[in-house]
Amino acid sequence: MSRIASVKFKKALPGCTRAASSRVLAFCVMAACLVFTLAVTAANLRLTYVTDSHGARQVVLTSESDPARVMSLSGIEAEEGDEVYYTAFAGSLASLNIERAFSVTIEADGQEYPVKMVVGTVADALERAGITLEGDDYTEPALSAMVTAGSKIEVHRVEYQDKVETQAVPYDTEYVYTSLYFRNTNRATTLQHGSEGQQTVTTRERWVDGELENSVVTDVTTTVEPTDHVVKTYGAGAPVSPLTGPDGTTNAPASYRKVLTGKATGYYSKSGKGSSGLGLGYGTVAVDPDVIPYGTLLYITSTDGSFVYGYAVATDTGIAVQDGRILVDLFYETYAESVINGAINVNVYVVG
Repeated sequence: MSRIASVKFKKALPGCTRAASSRVLAFCVMAACLVFTLAVTAANLRLTYVTDSHGARQVVLTSESDPARVMSLSGIEAEEGDEVYYTAFAGSLASLNIERAFSVTIEADGQEYPVKMVVGTVADALERAGITLEGDDYTEPALSAMVTAGSKIEVHRVEYQDKVETQAVPYDTEYVYTSLYFRNTNRATTLQHGSEGQQTVTTRERWVDGELENSVVTDVTTTVEPTDHVVKTYGAGAPVSPLTGPDGTTNAPASYRKVLTGKATGYYSKSGKGSSGLGLGYGTVAVDPDVIPYGTLLYITSTDGSFVYGYAVATDTGIAVQDGRILVDLFYETYAESVINGAINVNVYVVG
């Protein structure tokens, strides 16, 4: 029996040796892998300094390069609006800095919009809040101004409204002066009644945040012209006639051929033409053509100078002047004025 057992043991010995060798080999391989892993890990480890702008500091030994993982390991976390800067240096050093955001308040459209930011301008703050400006909208401070902690930004909405109104245009009063009223210097005659015109006035209103800031007239268009009120009134020495003398004025002539003195009356006619065939109007007179030929330029004034008919042209005649009862008959464009004239002693200067 012992012989048989000895034989069996000898046969099993090589198998055991082979099994042990396999386990040793596996262990060696595992050990080698572990050493390799530890070596690689040790080679990737960095001493990472974690800080923030509020003064917090922490040091982490890690192979992590993901900022979120590094912050999680350090216990210093970024918040909304913060800026995170991670930098790996040569060797085994790295830094992670958290720039803490500050609060900015934007007032727009009746609401407040809180914004977190690290650095930027008013324009950047509006962009973060999703607020846009249109037309002439503006901000206080200006869009280019830098914001700081606690900055308050006001957005002002600007609108324009055009208003069109119809307004009355007042008429002017024009005075026509005449010495005809020398007997009653307070007398005045309305030659034309004035009437108001109309105009459309366009005003542009500027509204800021719903309140009227100013208004500017942008257009005025007259749709109906006003009619002047014309009044004839007394003027000392003012001639009745609009005609001018050789010098182009209504002043008394500097030279003349002769002076005739006599009575003058006034008349009015609807015929429109005198006996000479020439027209009738202020500045035409009836004469005896044998004494004063038709077409003669005259200058007529009362002998005392209180009445001035002015320059006139002989264009008509009549019975009273032909039989010598009067020297000249002065034409007026209304019957009422011819009556006012009455009879006046005048000097008739024969100019040409």
